[in-house]
Amino acid sequence: MKIAVISMIREAWGGSEELWYEMAKEALQQGHSVSHLSYAFDEQHPKTKELIGLGMKEYQRPSFHSAPQNIVSRFFAKTIFFFQKRINSAIKEIFKGEPDIVLYNGTCYSVTSEKKLLHYLSNSSCKFYILGHFTDETNSHLSSQVKKKVSKAYDRCSKIFFVSERTKHVAEKQLGRLINNAVIVRNPVNLAEVSLIELPAFETVQMAMVGNLITVHKGQDIVLKILAKEKNESQHWHLNIYGKGPDEDYLKQLTADLGLNDLVTFHGKVNDIRAIWKENHLLLMPSRMEGMPLALVEAMLCGRIAVVTNVGGIAEWIDNNVNGFIAAEANTESFNKAMQQAFHQMDDWKTIGKAAHEKAMQLYDSHAGKTLLHLISS
Repeated sequence: MKIAVISMIREAWGGSEELWYEMAKEALQQGHSVSHLSYAFDEQHPKTKELIGLGMKEYQRPSFHSAPQNIVSRFFAKTIFFFQKRINSAIKEIFKGEPDIVLYNGTCYSVTSEKKLLHYLSNSSCKFYILGHFTDETNSHLSSQVKKKVSKAYDRCSKIFFVSERTKHVAEKQLGRLINNAVIVRNPVNLAEVSLIELPAFETVQMAMVGNLITVHKGQDIVLKILAKEKNESQHWHLNIYGKGPDEDYLKQLTADLGLNDLVTFHGKVNDIRAIWKENHLLLMPSRMEGMPLALVEAMLCGRIAVVTNVGGIAEWIDNNVNGFIAAEANTESFNKAMQQAFHQMDDWKTIGKAAHEKAMQLYDSHAGKTLLHLISS
């Protein structure tokens, strides 16, 4: 069986890469052929290299990260990128191999920008699947043209995979149609062990934000602005920020401007998730948009509670005031209220963390890659 994965992720790696990675690894180990199309980056991620070592064929298309500030340089950079896109033949090469299955990995609607992919699909008999990780819930007015393109792509699919029920329902509402070929899948977790981790001593409350540093998505700026108002009330807390991303410099500058340098530490990307939760008590996730964040599932499996916003599939995992705390909206007022609720129940964090672990154990898929492979090959 020949499987092709087309990824639209504009980073070298992200949480939305983990599911197709696990599926591809399983497929290669079973003797199937796997090809992958990604955007070009200066250095390949170790997991991409691992799959190539197992036999995956890697294709790349040009990536445009940021334009120079100089107007002339910006014009030439965009012009070069335009022609690079036009002449790149990676998708053509993939379809030359006559794949049996094509899996598109992106957001719920990003396939509409994939003109070359949609063209080749129209002339291919392969099975086509979309793995949609999230949609912007505030984008309530899609144009009729976008709705038509998305619906046409969805109708071409054998199945459309969503990572939460809510993401599927939001897509149906925004598109104004039922998605009868939808299937809910779970992302894998980056944990070799899923046992509870004992809660650290409370000398200083260690709070963590874990994820890509992209404020339009993850909302880290919301927490920093809340904590700036609390810094003179009590300094028996510390915020640890884990991750890399395009807004790192902005968040570091915001931290300095708010006078929080002594109370906030940027750790960069940390691969050992359990090490994070051996040191931290509480996950803060002020996301403005999500599908179903891995960082939350991993924290719950380690027995940590979280303060989160009500986006994506989060409320399918968190029962407010039972195994975590949910802010109604991604803003400072709402999220601060949820944080205060959490701190008022500090004496119960061990019990609440145990409830979070139990809920996550019920919902997570310990063989997510095998599950996806079965779904696309059956």
